[in-house]
Amino acid sequence: MAYKIRPARPLDAEFRKVALAQIDRALADLRGEDGDLHEAIHEARKRLKKLRGLVRLIRPADDDLYADLNAAFRDGARGLSGVRDKAALIEALDDLETHFAGQLKAGSLRSVRAKLVADRDAAVELDSDAASIRNAVLAMEQARPRIEAFQIGGGRHDAKKAGRIVARGAAKTFERARDALAIAAKSRDAEDLHDLRKRVKYHWMHLRLLAPAWPEAFGAPIDLAKSIADDLGRDHDFAVLRGEVRADPDAFGDEETLSLLIALIDRRQSELREAGIAGARRLLVETGDSFSRRIARLYRLAADEGEKNGDAMPAEPPKADRRVA
Repeated sequence: MAYKIRPARPLDAEFRKVALAQIDRALADLRGEDGDLHEAIHEARKRLKKLRGLVRLIRPADDDLYADLNAAFRDGARGLSGVRDKAALIEALDDLETHFAGQLKAGSLRSVRAKLVADRDAAVELDSDAASIRNAVLAMEQARPRIEAFQIGGGRHDAKKAGRIVARGAAKTFERARDALAIAAKSRDAEDLHDLRKRVKYHWMHLRLLAPAWPEAFGAPIDLAKSIADDLGRDHDFAVLRGEVRADPDAFGDEETLSLLIALIDRRQSELREAGIAGARRLLVETGDSFSRRIARLYRLAADEGEKNGDAMPAEPPKADRRVA
């Protein structure tokens, strides 16, 4: 199932469809006996993040459900991060070597790579721990009945109400991203930039979910949000790598190697931060209220058009065991 919500369909049904599809795929990844276990863990972790983005969008419909599911998916993903976090540092080094290829001698950062590969390999056993995988599986299995029971207005399709819900949910994320941008643009601090990256990433998820409201118009901001998140994510990888080097410099190479590494990191981070902030200023140019009104109107228009085109579905029969918002 695609990661999108169709305005012509009941919002609760669309939410359940998307959420359960992500859970099913993540469980299949974690339970698969074939393929690369660590790639499967990485994919499951991404799906847990998508689930957190989804529940943020419908938060105005049921704040308690949001709090419970968000905590469950966050805790489920927490034990699955070791190898991926270490692998990201190797990818950051790859980025440096590619970006500055014409200025580097072959093998000049060989000792740095050797250390990062050793750290990643050491994390393999921890990240493959059966308890971590069981915890992630349990979190999703326990969330399933809560998701299946969720209903808005008895399952009746109310596009106006649904538009208000998703507009408020998306606007909350949008406003938090604007706040994070104001702080990061002023401080240029690594943690502030990382917070901006997280907020933009959730905004990217919401744009993807809401894209059926106007696919042609949502394409550009979706691409821009992804680019910003990628740039600031790589910047964070470099900040982590810098910290690893400072904590144990002798393990990464001699003084000449480390001086070269830090100089390249400084230059690359400067480029990534400027690009990320410039992009975020364009992406987040309007106010939260303006964004909210725009989403609500587009959602309602798309719902009306979808109903005329036969994309609507009948209301669900009432179910006593469903949680009604």
